[in-house]
Amino acid sequence: MEYSQSQDKACWTREMLNTFYDICIKTIKKGMRPNTNFDKAGWKYVMNCFKERTGHALTKAQLKNRWDGIKKGLENMKKKLIFKTGVDWSTEIRTISVTDKW
Repeated sequence: MEYSQSQDKACWTREMLNTFYDICIKTIKKGMRPNTNFDKAGWKYVMNCFKERTGHALTKAQLKNRWDGIKKGLENMKKKLIFKTGVDWSTEIRTISVTDKW
């Protein structure tokens, strides 16, 4: 694990990312994400689980930066998918919508 000089930015390995994804999914399934982010108990759970499983004690800010990056990447992917394929996004069902012919 490497940190920048300011100790704010963590350098993530693929294994750490996969562990983080797994923990986030479990946290969401436990109902600790009332909106687009985890609640206080959720972040504490994520921090503790991450430290237990990886041995790295990252701060909430470091974990939240990764979380925000993941969300931004998914939004970009969704926009590119819609733009390149010509399908529409349904806000009602929160997924792409296409005609039966498509």
